[in-house]
Amino acid sequence: MLPVSYFPCTQDPPSGDNVDRLLREIFEQAELCEEVGFDGFFFTEHHQQEDGYLPNPVLLAGLVGARTQKIKVGTCVLLQPLYHPVRLAEDIAVIDQATGGRMVVGTGIGYQGPDFDCVGVSPKERARRTEEGVEIMRQAWGGEPFSYPSRYHTIENVRVTPRPKQAGGPPIWLAAWSPPGIARAAKMADGWIADPVQALSVIKEEADEYRRLAKEAGRKPYICLMRDCIIGESRADAQAKSNPTMLTHHYYFEGGAYVMDEHLKDVKTTEDLTFDVAAKERLIAGSPEECLDQLQMWREAIQPDSLMIRMRQPGGPPQEKALADIRYFGEKVIPNL
Repeated sequence: MLPVSYFPCTQDPPSGDNVDRLLREIFEQAELCEEVGFDGFFFTEHHQQEDGYLPNPVLLAGLVGARTQKIKVGTCVLLQPLYHPVRLAEDIAVIDQATGGRMVVGTGIGYQGPDFDCVGVSPKERARRTEEGVEIMRQAWGGEPFSYPSRYHTIENVRVTPRPKQAGGPPIWLAAWSPPGIARAAKMADGWIADPVQALSVIKEEADEYRRLAKEAGRKPYICLMRDCIIGESRADAQAKSNPTMLTHHYYFEGGAYVMDEHLKDVKTTEDLTFDVAAKERLIAGSPEECLDQLQMWREAIQPDSLMIRMRQPGGPPQEKALADIRYFGEKVIPNL
């Protein structure tokens, strides 16, 4: 069975008087995901967002880990350049111990200016800081004193305790949307989190290159395929509730994240980027049977090692319907993957 993880998102922006409710909703989703067969529950990170984006993925992973028994918890992705790597290694090690070795670290270099501005880090340093951070965390999780010739920190005779529960530390997956990022993941990570918005032909080319480079580096390839999912009783039902997901894809399109492919030849503006266009390989959308068919297409072409899905975007649906979608996917799709 293909392991499936869930990528949560709050319906409305956190503020002073609703954060407790939004956290309860996240905990409810995580507990339900564990009940209906999801393999993992992962948090992302942004800062200084107008929508009040929750900025604490490691903390949230630990909180969910404390409320669950077997589901993996982790980040997808934490913004590695924003952290002191020793402190980050300490926090992750504690969570890995507290959860009995269920932590997974998905990390990335970041791309939004406000994320870097809030901690005074130059975006020009993001790739090197990420590479250093991964190397330093691995050494830190060895449990022995170590030094590292960092460009950005003084790390001399440092020892991180406790060690993580998992020998050598939790797996580190790197997210990447570009050739340099894919090469970085192949060279130094335990896995690659694939671009969540491109069509099959683009992801297939990236996956082939990642596997080639990982094997050259002597690493075992591991691909986490990430997709947006809208499940309903029918395709029409999925389309009727697709607006929040489509707004997210319009954001990516306007930001230049889309790679041109055979499905985009007539797409010039976000008005052209309709549900029907996005449903051609970008979305997993429709009835459980249709979702299974689409996932089988991806599975045969990409041969991913795990799947991560986003089913709720800012703007909806409300919690009751979000939970219903999780249960529907868990009961009707996951057992048949």
